[in-house]
Amino acid sequence: MTHTRVHTYVTFANPHLVCGLCLQPVPRWHDDTKCGCAAGWWNDPCGHRADFDSVCPSWDPVDGCQCAEVLGRVPHPPAPQQQ
Repeated sequence: MTHTRVHTYVTFANPHLVCGLCLQPVPRWHDDTKCGCAAGWWNDPCGHRADFDSVCPSWDPVDGCQCAEVLGRVPHPPAPQQQ
């Protein structure tokens, strides 16, 4: 008998999150509580089990990046496009 498992990922609303270890964009994380695997959680796609930080200090879930309006400039690169 063959068993397959579909991993469950949770996508973040904030597109400006980066892994605290490698500083690569982190659009989502693996949720082991939903898929039941014993591998634990990890940042996707880098695979690190590290905290994540936002490179956009003024990101808002309704209006998005407000750096130009609040800070007068955008001190970070644009958010990577989701694939």
